[in-house]
Amino acid sequence: MAEIIVIGHGGYADGIRTNLEMVVGVPENMHFLNFALSQERTELEDNLDKMLEQMKDEEVLFCCDLPGATPFQVSAIRTAANPEKYQTVVGINQMAYMEMAMEGTGTAKDLAFRAVETTKESVMQFP
Repeated sequence: MAEIIVIGHGGYADGIRTNLEMVVGVPENMHFLNFALSQERTELEDNLDKMLEQMKDEEVLFCCDLPGATPFQVSAIRTAANPEKYQTVVGINQMAYMEMAMEGTGTAKDLAFRAVETTKESVMQFP
């Protein structure tokens, strides 16, 4: 089972965690990292690398808030350096996070694919 790191600006990661706690619970393989306004990029990189050190040989799916922004960049750099071990998705919605929390088994690549598909399928317009 792959590890999942939710990473984003401000309280994005904490917000995802809180929502999951209220609705379906938070699985042990899901981790959360905020990029605070007061932080420099290097601090975010250091915090991410510390998390990755604890995960050793596990596959990791990075889930980022915004394409092209700093959390995405630091995740994408690590993914590009080791695409067999790491995958990155960006812009997925809460339904995708809930599905991963409830049925989050598989490789990082499997989880990435399912997260994107769930996001596509769950976007709606009403009425």
